[in-house]
Amino acid sequence: MSILINAEAVRECGLPMADYFLWNDDFEYTARLLRHHEGLYVPASRVRHLTRAFGDSGADPGPRFYQEVRNKVWLFTRSRALTRWEKLIYGASTLRRWAHTLRTSGNRRVLSRGLRTGLRDGLRAGPRANGRVLAGTPAESDIEALAKEPA
Repeated sequence: MSILINAEAVRECGLPMADYFLWNDDFEYTARLLRHHEGLYVPASRVRHLTRAFGDSGADPGPRFYQEVRNKVWLFTRSRALTRWEKLIYGASTLRRWAHTLRTSGNRRVLSRGLRTGLRDGLRAGPRANGRVLAGTPAESDIEALAKEPA
């Protein structure tokens, strides 16, 4: 997906959560933005997305399944980006897709471990504040200047 965001929306809703990076960061952030702002779908907009199998988010994720599980647990239990009804719908869809991914994987051991540890870690603690994740990086001062809890 591609996105162009009004700076005022960023000031109001905060930045994407850095701990979500790699999996569901775009889903959580755009859902959070759309809770308070208008979004437009532009079919002609294109982005080169480097998934393992082009255009297939259902491709076997290997060890990255951990991030998928942990981040979805965060999204459904800690984020205010979705309504309860949306969490129910997306949650059911997610469980169905996870079951399919596990069933069709050539490496079920890795995915099963990712499922267990992702569930455990996602339920144990939420995403860290961006300032903590990016401390000591060149982005640290910019993050501090824009620091805001997600709306």
